[in-house]
Amino acid sequence: MQLKRLEAYGFKSFADKITIDFDQGITAIVGPNGSGKSNITDAIRWVLGEQNVRNLRGTKAEDIIFTGSASRKALGVAEVSLFFANDGTLPVDFREVVVTRRLYRNGDSEFYINRSRCRLKDIYNLFADTGIGHDGMSIIGQNRIDDILNSRPEDRRAFFEETAGITKYRNRKRESVRKLTDTENNLVRVQDIIHEIENQLEPLSRHAEKTRIYNGLNEEYRRCKLAKLSFDYGQEAGKRADNEAKLTKFRDELLAADTHVQALAAEKEKLHKDIIDLEQKLQAQAARNESLRQKMEEAAREMAKLQERQDQSDEMRNRILERRKSLNSEIARMVAEIAQLTSDHQQQKQDLALLDELLVKEQAKQKKFSQLIREQEQAERELEEERAQQLEVWNARKQEYALAQRDLENSEGDQESREDELYQAREKLADLEDAQDVWQKKLQQITVSFKADEEKWQQTAAHRKNAEAEQAQILRELNHNSQQLHTAENKLQFLTRMQQAYEGFGKAVKAVLKSQESWRKGVAGAVAELIDVPRDYVTAIEVALGGNLQNVVTQDTDTAKAAISFLKRERQGRVTFLPLSTLVVRQSQSIREGRDAGVIGWANTLVRADSCYQKAIDFLLARTLVVDNLDNALKIARDHEQRLRIVTLSGELLNPGGSLSGGSRQHAEASFLNRSGEIEDLKGKITSLQAESRKLTALRDERTQQLQALEHDMQQLQDNLQQQRISQAELETNLQAAGQNLTEQQTKVAAIEEALQTFQKSFARMQEKKVLAKRAAAEAEGRYQELDKDLEKAREKLEDLVQDAEDLRRYINDREIKRAALEQEILGNTQFLQLRAKAKTASEEALKANEQEERDLDASLVDSVDRLKVLDAQQHEWQDSYDEGQAAHDDIYKERMDKLEASQEADKQATVAAQQRNRLQDAIQSHEIAQNKLDMKLESLQETILAEYGLTPERAAEEAMEGEPAEIKANMQQLERKLKELGPVNPNALEEFEELQKRHDFMEKQAGDLNTAKEDLEKILADMDEAMTKQFKEAFAQIQVYFGEIFVRLFGGGKAELQLTDKDDVLNAGVDILVTLPQKKRQNLSALSGGERALTVIALLFSFLRYRPSPFSVLDEIDAPLDEANVVRFGSFLKEFAENTQFIVVTHRKGTMEAVDTLYGVTIEDAGVSKILSVKIDEVE
Repeated sequence: MQLKRLEAYGFKSFADKITIDFDQGITAIVGPNGSGKSNITDAIRWVLGEQNVRNLRGTKAEDIIFTGSASRKALGVAEVSLFFANDGTLPVDFREVVVTRRLYRNGDSEFYINRSRCRLKDIYNLFADTGIGHDGMSIIGQNRIDDILNSRPEDRRAFFEETAGITKYRNRKRESVRKLTDTENNLVRVQDIIHEIENQLEPLSRHAEKTRIYNGLNEEYRRCKLAKLSFDYGQEAGKRADNEAKLTKFRDELLAADTHVQALAAEKEKLHKDIIDLEQKLQAQAARNESLRQKMEEAAREMAKLQERQDQSDEMRNRILERRKSLNSEIARMVAEIAQLTSDHQQQKQDLALLDELLVKEQAKQKKFSQLIREQEQAERELEEERAQQLEVWNARKQEYALAQRDLENSEGDQESREDELYQAREKLADLEDAQDVWQKKLQQITVSFKADEEKWQQTAAHRKNAEAEQAQILRELNHNSQQLHTAENKLQFLTRMQQAYEGFGKAVKAVLKSQESWRKGVAGAVAELIDVPRDYVTAIEVALGGNLQNVVTQDTDTAKAAISFLKRERQGRVTFLPLSTLVVRQSQSIREGRDAGVIGWANTLVRADSCYQKAIDFLLARTLVVDNLDNALKIARDHEQRLRIVTLSGELLNPGGSLSGGSRQHAEASFLNRSGEIEDLKGKITSLQAESRKLTALRDERTQQLQALEHDMQQLQDNLQQQRISQAELETNLQAAGQNLTEQQTKVAAIEEALQTFQKSFARMQEKKVLAKRAAAEAEGRYQELDKDLEKAREKLEDLVQDAEDLRRYINDREIKRAALEQEILGNTQFLQLRAKAKTASEEALKANEQEERDLDASLVDSVDRLKVLDAQQHEWQDSYDEGQAAHDDIYKERMDKLEASQEADKQATVAAQQRNRLQDAIQSHEIAQNKLDMKLESLQETILAEYGLTPERAAEEAMEGEPAEIKANMQQLERKLKELGPVNPNALEEFEELQKRHDFMEKQAGDLNTAKEDLEKILADMDEAMTKQFKEAFAQIQVYFGEIFVRLFGGGKAELQLTDKDDVLNAGVDILVTLPQKKRQNLSALSGGERALTVIALLFSFLRYRPSPFSVLDEIDAPLDEANVVRFGSFLKEFAENTQFIVVTHRKGTMEAVDTLYGVTIEDAGVSKILSVKIDEVE
């Protein structure tokens, strides 16, 4: 295997892409210090997997990316590729192998083998046991010499293992040990699980056996229960048929009784109305008589009160006169007291007004003092502020003078240096503008290309998204279609089986319909089979027909008789037959179709049947009216006096006579009436769904092909975009740096120009500024002294004003206290005066009331005399009217009693008729209740059979246990006792036991597999240890011989040997290096000189290469410590080993360069950027 070529871009100092071709033999890399020649060694080490950036002479990962220079912008990516000619050494089927590593400035790292993305681990595995590696002896620099000699013996062992070729074994062993540990851990877990399962298996097996016994008993009990339910169902069906015949007879008798009762009720109603009229007259007359009596009693009471009032009037007059005298005396006293209080109040108000006038004048004077004080304080503060400001001005002027003097001293001699700086800045600005134009053009070109590809990718992605959305929708529709199709097909099979097996029909009906005897030709079929009912009317017709749905239509009575004989002979039960030859159809009753709301029609007109069977349909449905809802049905029944049989669309049934049945109904999967229609609907639906399924499948396949094509296009565009993104990132980084540098330089040039102009203008002003600053400082000092004197005068004036204001404040305070006392006296007098005035007013009002009371008493006496006369006249008039009213009352009472006797006679006749009607209604109601109970029992039994066992009554009879009812009952009791004795049973125990047993078996197998795997791994590890020990011993012994020989040749004598630190543990022992230089004693490695240490490592390197020649070896200045004689020896060894190993030597020693075949030079043309130059040695010669 040969290293053919190295390509690098952006790695360390290689800002531009470089290519170095390596031929067989020895290739030397030369160049001055700092030119970047050792960066080639770092590049090779980095590609081979070096992760420690310190070994690459850096501190952080991005240090290996070109960081920029004065003329070049930093790059955003570093990439290095190594090209190998593979002769089978590398375990891949390629003649040329390219290994690439790439690092972005954001820290993202990528690895490639032959341009295919891979992991770092894959690169390690590629070079395992080839003698090539980033940490082996194939790449050695000066720093590695000390690492090899100074490292611990255990660490030094790695170089020997790599040479011995057991590194791959070591890696495999490490992986096998990890697998063995995992296997042992898994085995422990599996064994724990097995133990846990075994603890559960034994009790669960007992539960499973118990469940198995329970299931057997329960199945036998189920068949017994089905037998009992089937027997009960047959019994109740027979009772219902007998009850329905009696119900029809009672309804006809009730109709006649209703007519007689209604006639008697009309007669009774007329008598009742006459009696009510007479009672109303009787009550009115009694009310008038009672009113007259009450008026007479009230007049008598009023006359007695008037007489008593006349007796009390003299006593009241005396009391009124005494009260009037007392009030006159009290009013005179209050008038005198109020006059005196008013005079005192006026004098106090005059004193208060004089005091207020004085206070106003003093307070105005006080305000004037306050204003003068505030003005003086403000003047003082202004003087203080002005003085402080003037002090700051004085200090500022002194500072300005000092600064002006210093600036003038510092500015002398700067102009020439500023002009030189401006020239250099303008030159650099021109260079940066040229560089920015170049980067801008390149970026524009790649941006246009990137946008075009990106738009294509976005369009393709949009197409793919739409296609994926359409595909998802198609898949959802296809799945939904499949579910619907599966449901419809299952339902069709179920309904077809039910129809073929006459599911839902009674046992006897099934026997007739399935019979193969000769009379069967005269059987047309069950009513449910012969009619076709629109969906909207199915519920109404089912309720209207009820059990009649299972009536069997025959051509004549002979067929019916033959069928009945068959049923008796076979003991199959009873069937109602409808012989077409003998049926008599009663006509429908007339209804007001135009006026009765909600009427849909007579039931027989709403169903379809062959004309030959119409007679049977009319017989069953001609007298049943179909109405839209219950409210309209009740109204129509009342309007027709409860003589109609009415059914609503939702299933309520109104019978003649007024009985009503309704409530919730539970339907089977398909009723008798809609079963055939539903089968046809399902067939059509299945055909439609199948066509839709084929269409959706074709669309799905078409979208799949479209998505695959779009995915391929997107991948190609993505690859293009990735490559362009890398180039664009690099260009943008370069352009951004160029723009930033340009902006900084422009700012710098402008600043220098402005500073130079300012300098030329300001230097002349500096001297003038110095003079002005000195003068201003003197003026500021004089003004400060003046302000200080003015401030002292202002403070003295303010103190005088404050003292005068304080004297005035004390005087005003005394006057205000006196005024407040006077105000309090005035307020007290005012309140007392108001109280006296109110008391006087109250007394005057009492006097007026006394006088009015005397006048009222006189008027009352006059009115009482007049009222007594009027009341006496009314008493006589009311007595006459009362006597006449009593006579009229007696006449009305006699006529009412005659009417009551006639009404009682009519009641007797109506009671007899009503009793007859009630007996009929009771009989009908009793039979209707019985009928409803029988229907409910039948429906309940049917629901019980369906809910508990999922069967129809007919199928239940087929699966039921045979035997007599008593025998079945006894068997059920025995089974119930056995089931009870079993106690609680886990219904899932059987499934749980089987599942747990399967899991136990699986875990046992897993444990066996893990034990086998463990044994295999232990054997593999033992085999590897044996192979590694043998191979390492052989290699170590041979390398030790070679090392001793080469050491003597390089040093011209002496002795060197290798020793294992632990001979009993060959696989883990370290390696010690023992050397004895010519004519010296054995020395410690650390005591050797630099040249001696280098020769020792070189001897070890060549001993490795002799034992196992490496495809190539990189030596970075390991000859630097050698003297000239040893360099020549080193060069001769290179030539000797170059026959089997390709050498790449970084050197600056002449003796080494003379031994090489190809020479590359590394130079720095631009600051910080390395360039490569190559030359063939034979061409030079």
